[in-house]
Amino acid sequence: MSSSSSSMSSSSFAKRTLGQAHCFCKVDATLRYSCTPRNPERPFLGCPKYNTEGLPYCKFFKWADSNQEIEFHLQERNNDLLRREKEVEKMLDDVEKMKTELRKRVDEIEKRELVLSGHTTQMETEVSHVNK
Repeated sequence: MSSSSSSMSSSSFAKRTLGQAHCFCKVDATLRYSCTPRNPERPFLGCPKYNTEGLPYCKFFKWADSNQEIEFHLQERNNDLLRREKEVEKMLDDVEKMKTELRKRVDEIEKRELVLSGHTTQMETEVSHVNK
């Protein structure tokens, strides 16, 4: 089956329906093969309503042999990893803040222990003077 369009600069032949891809019309996209000199017999997916007299069609187009889908998933994965990396960096920053706060509290407790230890020593000295 051969088809072409004067309204668009592409042409194609031998279309068949694919069950997995949908065009922007939410209809199963059709697999077509380019007839252009630049992309001879290169497969692409398009709206099944394209080049059908009287039917409005969307401008869905995707090369069937491209790595667009893989690139899209890799980009999504990369974005997810970057988001997680930021989350981990924030967690590490929070841990550092907690360590600093904990160190301050430990220092404060150690100072109090020294003060209490000093008071205890002073009291022991006073008690020993009283007992003499």
